[in-house]
Amino acid sequence: MLVCKAVIDRLRTMILIAGLSLSLSAQEESGRALAAALDRVLAAGQTERARQALDEMLACPHVDLEVLLETGAKLADRDLFEMARAIFARSVSDYPQSFEARYNLALANFALGRFSEAQTTLDSNGVLSEEQHLSREYLRGKVYDALGQTDLAEKSFLAAFHGAPQQENYALDLGLYYLRRHLYAKALGTLKAAEKYHEDSIYFELGLGLAQVLGDDRSRAIATCRRILAKEPDFGSARLLLAAAFYLNGENQNCASETAAALRRPGGLPHLYYLHAASLLKLNSKEYAVMVHDLDEAKRGIPGCAFCYFEQSKVHQKMGDEGAAIADLEQLVTRVDAEFSQAWYRLASLYQRAGRTDDAAKALARFRSIKTEQTDLETEYLRKEFLSALGAEQAGK
Repeated sequence: MLVCKAVIDRLRTMILIAGLSLSLSAQEESGRALAAALDRVLAAGQTERARQALDEMLACPHVDLEVLLETGAKLADRDLFEMARAIFARSVSDYPQSFEARYNLALANFALGRFSEAQTTLDSNGVLSEEQHLSREYLRGKVYDALGQTDLAEKSFLAAFHGAPQQENYALDLGLYYLRRHLYAKALGTLKAAEKYHEDSIYFELGLGLAQVLGDDRSRAIATCRRILAKEPDFGSARLLLAAAFYLNGENQNCASETAAALRRPGGLPHLYYLHAASLLKLNSKEYAVMVHDLDEAKRGIPGCAFCYFEQSKVHQKMGDEGAAIADLEQLVTRVDAEFSQAWYRLASLYQRAGRTDDAAKALARFRSIKTEQTDLETEYLRKEFLSALGAEQAGK
């Protein structure tokens, strides 16, 4: 299991640096010189030379703990987690009593998907301060969550949050934990309880807005997003969440206008294309070429976007191209999601209209064989997609 890029972004901010003030021996001076050389080649983007410099540094008999931790932090900041892990492992070996060394090694292991190793590192014995204890509980929660040990994850996240609700990461990760499990009331309760500590954080407000959207409190989510954008107009994730809140709230004209404006800005998330096309379709727009283009862009940017194919089929049918509408749905059920019941139902109708009675009968039988209790598949799909896209973005501040 890989750790997503946005989570890695946050891990970089969690690296701990020990504040030491020690006199330098000749060996310590040598370690600092090697660290400086490594820093220079990193700054120049010379990764292979950086690996050589790292090997020289690791071969040095003695390197100060502060130098090791600073070097590991710089490597992590460049997503070089294997190299950072080697530095932090050396830190633990040379300074086994250092909490910072063990915590950072656990972080590097987590970033690399080595969850069991991260867990073992965190479980090492030692006397901890209250702050260190809470940091360990928080990271344990992330590890347990990655390992699928949800009860233990919740226990650790709660311990960290209750111990220090003013720590933004503790509140956000507990809230996201609940959102992933569709426990929307708990997510909102957690984030509202910590809101007073983070009134100036647009990332915290994004998490709150996400909980409001997924918890069907979309009017408040719209207000939250507008509050964020008043502070930071270029915050693309807030614009996406605002568009999603409009769409799920049935405000299709507002959604179409917001997504059109957002798509004129650089770096928009691909979900904007889906929302723009879907809102235009619900408005019975005749801008078919725009909708087809948007859905093609959404398919390129969103892996396995079943509803992109489904909506594109509707557009092609409105254009009078039922062959293309059939092809869209056939790609959906053969390449993306064979259990997409609505696609089979529409295929049965389109096959019948095309005179393909045998195919129509098979598609209808397939539709009837699929058991689903979902009453609004699109809403559930969008909830999953936006939790993935925006939850990760918010986590990666």
